[in-house]
Amino acid sequence: MITLHHLENSRSQRILWLLEELGVEYEIKRYERDPKTNLAPPSLKAIHPLGKSPVITDNGKTIAESAVIIDYLINTYGKDRFMPEVGSDAYNQLQYWLHYAEGSLMPF
Repeated sequence: MITLHHLENSRSQRILWLLEELGVEYEIKRYERDPKTNLAPPSLKAIHPLGKSPVITDNGKTIAESAVIIDYLINTYGKDRFMPEVGSDAYNQLQYWLHYAEGSLMPF
């Protein structure tokens, strides 16, 4: 089963949305930020060295970074529904918006 390591006020919300759309079974492990520093707790660092969220664990794999997680989940659980043919205009648009959200939009 997929475990979403969910840190409050993080980008893991988008992974939660995708898991719901895919209709796969998952569990959520919640983490709270330190009220003084706003940092993730050390227990999240035990899952992934960056100690950031989102992170998922699935079938012995630990995967971090929103775009990578989205790509993994779609290719593993929703390829027929969510993944256009590689090299198509639709695929290029998907890649553009996926990486635009992380690289250009999120800093604002």
